[in-house]
Amino acid sequence: MKKFLFTLFLTFFFLSLFTPLVIYNRYTANLSAPQNKIPTSLVVEYSDGTPLYSPKTVWVDFDDIPVLVKDSVIVSEDKRFYTHSGVDLIGVARALFTIITTDEIQGGSTITQQLARTLYLSQERTWKRKIKEAIIALWLEQNYSKNEILEMYINSVYLGNGVYGFPAAAKFYFNKTLEQLTPLEIAMLTATLRSPEKANPLKELNKDFTKNVLRKMKEAGVLTELEYSRALEELRNITIKSTNDFARSFDQDLFWIVITELKELGFEIGDLRNGFRVRTTIDKKLQELLVSNITKDQWAGLIVEHTTGKIRAAYGLGIINGRRQLGSAIKPFYYYLAFMAGYNLDDILLDKPIKIGRWEPENFDKKFRGQVTIEYALAHSLNIPSIDLFLKLGQGNVTNFLKNTLMISGFYPNDATLALGTLETSVADVAQGYSAIFTGGLVIKPRIVEYVKDKNGYVYYSYTPALVNVVKPPKGFDKRTPLEASILTLRAMEKVVTEGTSRSAQMPGRKIYGKSGSAENYAWFVGGDGKYLFILARDNVKEVSGLVVTPKWREIAVKTEIGYTPISLPINSKIQRFNVMGDSETLAEPKTVTGEVSENATVNQQEVATSTVFQETNQDNLVKMSREEIISRVKTSSITANELVEVLKSYSPDERRAILSEVNSLSQELAAEVYQKLLDQGIEF
Repeated sequence: MKKFLFTLFLTFFFLSLFTPLVIYNRYTANLSAPQNKIPTSLVVEYSDGTPLYSPKTVWVDFDDIPVLVKDSVIVSEDKRFYTHSGVDLIGVARALFTIITTDEIQGGSTITQQLARTLYLSQERTWKRKIKEAIIALWLEQNYSKNEILEMYINSVYLGNGVYGFPAAAKFYFNKTLEQLTPLEIAMLTATLRSPEKANPLKELNKDFTKNVLRKMKEAGVLTELEYSRALEELRNITIKSTNDFARSFDQDLFWIVITELKELGFEIGDLRNGFRVRTTIDKKLQELLVSNITKDQWAGLIVEHTTGKIRAAYGLGIINGRRQLGSAIKPFYYYLAFMAGYNLDDILLDKPIKIGRWEPENFDKKFRGQVTIEYALAHSLNIPSIDLFLKLGQGNVTNFLKNTLMISGFYPNDATLALGTLETSVADVAQGYSAIFTGGLVIKPRIVEYVKDKNGYVYYSYTPALVNVVKPPKGFDKRTPLEASILTLRAMEKVVTEGTSRSAQMPGRKIYGKSGSAENYAWFVGGDGKYLFILARDNVKEVSGLVVTPKWREIAVKTEIGYTPISLPINSKIQRFNVMGDSETLAEPKTVTGEVSENATVNQQEVATSTVFQETNQDNLVKMSREEIISRVKTSSITANELVEVLKSYSPDERRAILSEVNSLSQELAAEVYQKLLDQGIEF
C-alpha cells in the first residue's frame, strides 16, 4: 500500500512538474520572432486602385522614444512592468475577482501580454486565449529585454482608425512626431488604448479617459502639479479634430463600413494590418461628389449598383446601422406586394376621411379626392389611399413581407402607421429592399469589398454579389410573378418623377424611377435607373422631401450617369390582368383582357421544347457544369433558362443564391425567369 501511494505521489509530482512545460513548449515551439509580426500597414483602395486609406507604419527606436511617452504607457497600463515576469499575479487576482463577481473575462493583461495578443492572437475574450496570451508573454520575457518589449509595444499597439503604434498615431491625429507631442497629446494617445475605436482623439469620449490618464501620471510623479493643471485646462478647450490633412479627409464611417464587412467575411483587423491590400467598390469620383455636396452631420447618401450590390459611394452617419423613419419611401414595398397579389395600376383606392382608433390620417395637402387609381396614389404619394391598400393587404402580411422577404431590419410599429413609414431602418436596408423592385425580385445586400490581397499578391477574397433572398410571393399573394410586380411598381415609380411629387428629380434625356419620403425629422429620396440606385436622406428637417432632398438629389445625380441606363426588365411587356377588387371598383375598362398572358408566351413554349430535347441528350454534362462555365455560357447567351434550372438543382442553396446573383448581374430577365422556375418546382434557396 505504501509503495502504491509513493508511486502515485511521484506520478502526480512529475505530472505537475512537466505538464506546464509541455503546454509551454506546445504554444511557443513554432512562434516566429515578434519583429516579423510587427504591423506594416493596411492599405484600403478606391475601385480604381488609388488609396482611400494608407497610413504608413513609423518605427522609433527605444532611445528615441520620449521618456514621457514610456512613462505614460507604464503608469496607465502596467505600473509593475519592470518587476513582473510577463504575467502580473496581482493583476490576475484582480481580474479573477472581476470574473467571479461579474462573469466577464477581462482585465489583468500586462504590457507584455497585450503585445502577445497584438502580434500573435485574436481579440476574442475566452479562457483559452487568455492562457495562450500568458504563455506567449512568458516566452517574450525570456527572449527579450524589458526595453525591447516596451519598444515593440509602443511601435505596434493599435490606436484606432487602422493606425498602429504611437509614432504613426502622433502623425495621424496631430500631424506631429513623438518628440513634438505635448503632455496632453501623449495622454490622449495613451487613453486611446482603453477603447481604440470609441475613445481615440477624434472622439469625445477620449476626454474622459484622458483625465484619468493625466491623474495617474500626476500621482506617479510623471507630471508636476503645474503640468497637470495646464493639461486639464488645454483639454477643456481642445477641439476634437485632427490637424493632419489626411486624417481630416479620412472618413471614419466609410472606413468602418469596410472593416465591418471584412469581419463579416471572416477577416480580423489584426491580420489585415500585416501588409494586406483591400480594394473597395467605391468610385472615387462619385464619393468625392457626395462629400462635396452634403454634410455628414445632416445627410446620408448611398449610391449602389442594384444588380450587383456594389456600393459606389457612401457618405454620412449610420449608412449601415443607423435608424431613420422611412416615411412614404416605404410605399413601393407594399405596392409591390399588392401587384403580386393581383392588383392593377388602374384599380381604385378610396381617398376619403378615415379614422383608425384615435388616429385620423391625412394627405399632405389635407384634401380628399374620393377615388383614385393605385398608380395615381403612388405617383402623388397620397396617404389615405395607401392606407386603404395597406389595410386590404393586412398589416401582418406587409410586416412579414418587409422583414422576411425583403430582409429589411429595424423597428416596426405594431399599428397601421407603418403604412406611412414609421418603420425605422438603415439606408443600406432601404437599398436592399429596393433592389428587389429594380431586379425583378432579387434581394441583394449592398457590399463594399472588391477583393483582399496579402503583401505577396495572394487573393484571399474576391467580390461575390450577396443575394440574401429571392422574392417568393406569399400564399394568397401569388397571382403574379415578382418580375411582373416589379414592372408595375417601376411604371408607377416613373410616374412619381414625371407627373407626381418628385418632378424636381427630372433630368432632360434621362429616365428616373423614384420615390420621396417624409417623416418626423427625416426626408428621403430614392431614385434609380437600370444600373444605379441613389438614396439620399436628410436628418432634422421639417420640410417635405420634395422641397429639400429631391432637389439636392438631382443636383448631385445630374453630375453622374444616373438616368442613362435603361431598365433591363421587359418594362413595356403586357402584364396579365386580374380582378381582385370586383367590377364595381373598376374606374375604367381593362386595358387588356382578363387572363391575357405575356407576349413572350410563344417564346417560352419554344424554349421548353428545346430544353426538353437538350435534357434528354445532355443531362449528365449539364448537371456537372462548373460555376465558371455557367457564367461563361450566360455571357455568350448559350444557355436557356430551363437548362440553367437543371444545372442549379445540383448545387447547394447557398451556392444557388451566389450563382443566381452573378447571373442577375449579367441578365436580370434570365435570372428572374430561372428563380421563378426554381420556386415553382419547390427548389430550396
